[in-house]
Parts: sequence; C-alpha cells; structure tokens
Amino acid sequence: NQGNAYLPPVHQLPPLPLPLATRASHIMPPQTITLRTCLRLTNYTAWSVFAGSMATAWYYRPLDDQSSQNDTPQATAVTPQASLEYYQTRRSEEIFCSSEPSPWSREHVPVLLEWSRRISIGLTTLAIRLFMNTYGSYSIHDDKHYRHFLEVVLGDRRSQGLVTVSNHRSLFDDPGVVSCLLPLHVAVVPKYNRWGICSQEYCFNQALPGIVKGYIGAGQVLPICRGAGVDQKLLFDFARHLATGEWVHIFPEGGVWQWDELGGRRQYPPGAVSSIDFSGNNGETSAAQVIKSATSQQRALPLSSKGKLKWGVAKLIAHSPITPEVIPFAHHGMEKLLPQDEKTGKTKLRKNMLWSCLPQWLGGEEGLRVSVKFGATITFDDLINEHERQHGELWKYK
Repeated sequence: NQGNAYLPPVHQLPPLPLPLATRASHIMPPQTITLRTCLRLTNYTAWSVFAGSMATAWYYRPLDDQSSQNDTPQATAVTPQASLEYYQTRRSEEIFCSSEPSPWSREHVPVLLEWSRRISIGLTTLAIRLFMNTYGSYSIHDDKHYRHFLEVVLGDRRSQGLVTVSNHRSLFDDPGVVSCLLPLHVAVVPKYNRWGICSQEYCFNQALPGIVKGYIGAGQVLPICRGAGVDQKLLFDFARHLATGEWVHIFPEGGVWQWDELGGRRQYPPGAVSSIDFSGNNGETSAAQVIKSATSQQRALPLSSKGKLKWGVAKLIAHSPITPEVIPFAHHGMEKLLPQDEKTGKTKLRKNMLWSCLPQWLGGEEGLRVSVKFGATITFDDLINEHERQHGELWKYK
C-alpha cells in the first residue's frame, strides 16, 4: 500500500496484452474469393440481367391494332395524336404492359430495354448466320452501291432516316436476308439495325404469349395490319422511327411473290378483290369473288393501272420531316427454302430439307444459294416539291 491505493492480488490483475503475432492468430482470417465463386456470381448476374431484360421487353411489347381488323381502309384514317391516344387506352387494358409504347428516341430507351434488344438481335443474328452458313450460303455483290449502303448505316443518321426496299421472296426474308446484310460485329448492335414490320396475324396475334411478342418487338419489329390502308395507326408507329433518323426496311410488294417479275398487283374484275386485302366483314364481297394472291389465277389477270407495288412506302417517304435516303436491293434464292404453291398461294418448307443439309458429295441436295445486290439511291425531292407547289405543304410525322 502506497498512500490509500489498493493493489489487488496478482491473480486478480487483468491479463497483459498479447503479442501482435499471437493476437492476429485469434482474428478470423478474411474469406478468399475463389474462381468458382466468381463464376457463380457472374452466372447469377447474367441470368438476372437476362430475366430483367426479357421482362422489360414483355412490358414494352408492341400490340396489334384490333380496331383495324374489322374496319374498312377508309375508316382507319387517323391523326398521329389519335393514334397515341388509342394505344394509351389499348395498353392500359393489357396485363403487365406499359402505358405508352417504347420511346421513339434511343436516348430515352430504358437500360434493360436496350439490353433486351441486344439479346434479341444478337441471338437471332447469330442463329441466322449459323443456319445460312450450314444449310447453304449467301453472297452480297461488293460494289459501290453496297459500300455506300454501309456508309449510310454506320454513319450519323440523326438528321436523315434511311429506307431500304426489296422484293419479298419468302416469309423468312426478314430476318433471313436482312440479318446478313451487315458485318457481324455491327449486325448485333441495335442502333445499326433496321426497324421492320410484320403482319400482326403472324407475329403479334392473340394466341402468342406476351413474352414472345416482347422478344419479337425487342428485335425491332412492329406489327402492321394488311388491308387496313396507309392511314392506319400501326403505320404511324413505324413512321415515327423513321422520323427520328432510324433505318427502316419495308417490302413494298405487300406479300410474297416468287414470280420473275416485281410485284403481283393485278386489275380485278368488278366486285372481286385480292385475298390479302379481303377482310370478309364488309358484307359486299362474297368468298367466291376473292382471288387468292400469288396464284396462277391472279397471274392471268391484266396488270393493275395503279402499279405493281403498295404505296405505303411512299407515305413514309413523303411525310417524313426530312426526306429519307432510299436504297433498294434485290435478292434471289430464298424461294428454295419456302416454295410457293401456285394453286393456293401458300408457302411451306421445301421437301427433303434435312437431306439437303448434307454435303453433295454425301448425296445431299443443293442447299440455299442466296444472292443480294444493291442498287443506286432513289431520290424523290423533285416529286415532293412538285406536289407541294400544286397542293400545298405536306404534313410531317413527329
């Protein structure tokens, strides 16, 4: 005792601090991240992004126009504002569906929707390339017109859109041919890809699940109602992408024609119509007066005075805010994959398709030989200027 301080016995004193080495051994060592853990985390992240992207594509999926199915072409004429109001109402009636379509400008596209487009376009393009190089081959004439097409697609199109037009040899032309137009490293990038349209009775009918429609829509494909006229709501949606400077592709023949000539429009007898434009609900045309399209019966008719091509593509060009650049190309060979019956006009897979996958030296039949050739740019400024001088300024898409 020194003063009044009390020192406890030695056995009651607190233990002395352990040496650093001894104390470190009592601490739980940090868990090391192995390669297996990294792969597991990467796998979880990839599947989460995939699931989220597909759910977003489903949420922003394009919808068909049910009103156009029972209307005559004259009754479907609408204004752009009426088109937006209709689809806002239409989308609100669907389950798990956005109140508005996907943004027209890529700058406002949600991240997961952009990823869904990368997934859809990437997987489809790779599958098509594998099929085309396995089942057959394709070739593109590498001339100045094709190189100009590549310059336009890969360049800055914010101020001017691009319209490509081609013949329609089979239902597999898009994506079968269109997916092979660009080099592979840019063909899988959404901003360099085209916007296309597909008949809603095939790609966006009510029997298809919403996720399938979302995947197709993420591939930058929109529905169109055949026979509903050039003022239908669905064409407004397609035109808005062109108005923002995008690349759009269209088949102005309006159907599959495997004839040697371009287009198949004919002059019909009084009261008769084509099966493509026949809705069956107007009460004025009987089924006996319907001439099946792309058949020998239609080919025997005289040529139409209105021209061989549908004029919806002219609507896109004339009403675009800035007249787009129009580049045509022709292709041949896809008719061997889906030959067309001249009696019914329907297409079906070729016979012995699996057998034709074998090399010819093993007895296999000849596969696809698809050839593509681009043409020079077509200009329409003179026609549009002349029309506006006579009839006033045209309204433009927004």
